[in-house]
Amino acid sequence: MHDKKVIAHFLSQVGHESNFKATTEKFSYSAKRMRQIFGCKRGSRYYDKTNDDCKLGRLDNRLKLWTNESDYARNPIALANYVYANRMGNKGEASGDGYKFRGRGLIQITGRDKYEGMTVFHNMNNPDDERDFSEQPDLISESLEYSVSSAFYYWYGFKNLDDRRVKGYSVAQVTQLVNGGENGLDDRLKRFEAICAEIGI
Repeated sequence: MHDKKVIAHFLSQVGHESNFKATTEKFSYSAKRMRQIFGCKRGSRYYDKTNDDCKLGRLDNRLKLWTNESDYARNPIALANYVYANRMGNKGEASGDGYKFRGRGLIQITGRDKYEGMTVFHNMNNPDDERDFSEQPDLISESLEYSVSSAFYYWYGFKNLDDRRVKGYSVAQVTQLVNGGENGLDDRLKRFEAICAEIGI
């Protein structure tokens, strides 16, 4: 990573996702907050707080956030298992994969497929320190080394965000690639602008 704009993109995304801490995704949300974060098409920016609904419609596979809110509000395990079920390599809600493979590390890798990919990436680059992150996912949040490595795996190994490609992208485009939506776009943009000013772009 050599291009200053790419560095600014990377740091602004990592800063938003984890505030530069080796952390684990928290899921203890109020009913309204869980709907805002996980319930709306195109992300949390399109949640209407006044009406407790989504401006562009609710995600079809998240309707229970409204109809069964007491099952998920302030219930981290149930919420993670619901919103991350049957995606990102995870099995169904009852499997427990959603909570087991919730976001960890500097860029919050999420889903069974990312933990398996991180295992391959790490072991290929560190043959003297072989790990299985799909069996020991907490290693990514407990070790700063693995946490940082997971961010580079996600950026280069999973998303293939090479410097030539990324330096021509806007913050919104990079956010879409990193997060899959527009969650936290305003914060990511502020961080990007501050980093650009700091490193002289």
